[in-house]
Amino acid sequence: MEIILKENKIKLIRWLSADTLILQHVQSANLITNTEYEKLKSITVPTDKTIELLDIILRKGENVCREFLDLLKKDDVNEMYPELRNWVKTVKISETTNRAGSQGTQITIQKTERGEPSDNRPIQGFKKFLKSNTSDLVQNVKNIDPILDDLNLHDEQLANVRVLTTNQAKMRKLLDYMNCESIAERLFNALLEHEEDLMKELQN
Repeated sequence: MEIILKENKIKLIRWLSADTLILQHVQSANLITNTEYEKLKSITVPTDKTIELLDIILRKGENVCREFLDLLKKDDVNEMYPELRNWVKTVKISETTNRAGSQGTQITIQKTERGEPSDNRPIQGFKKFLKSNTSDLVQNVKNIDPILDDLNLHDEQLANVRVLTTNQAKMRKLLDYMNCESIAERLFNALLEHEEDLMKELQN
């Protein structure tokens, strides 16, 4: 998906520079942080704003690029721009790219010293994994604060979690925010880093 965005960046700049609501759509989809949103909002030249937005999306990697393209497919996002709508319909974004770089329907999870995926264990989707293990995660995750530090959530979301008084309540609220695959992946990796024993147990 990164390659698709890079190869079509000039066209996307032209189309999206005229869209006054694209920032709102991107923020609503949790593809950018509040800090990134405020930075983009402060850029007054539409073309420069769009270039910076695309650069931010590209820096976030394959999953966010895929979600951004999926966002562009929505009728309420592309309805005013027939060229964008016609183009994005031709983009196939259903494939999943694993962490080793090949394409397929699985995400290969690995474990490294820094909590990155590494045992080649296939996970059918980070959101699905978190949902299917919600009860165990709510009851057993203890290291909430360092996990939150790794997630780069919006300030309001962080505050909503931190204000709660028990680990169980914090984890349940945190899981409520896992509404896209890229955020779910960040939580998965943070859990690998800070709750290694629990994650090994859940994956066995």
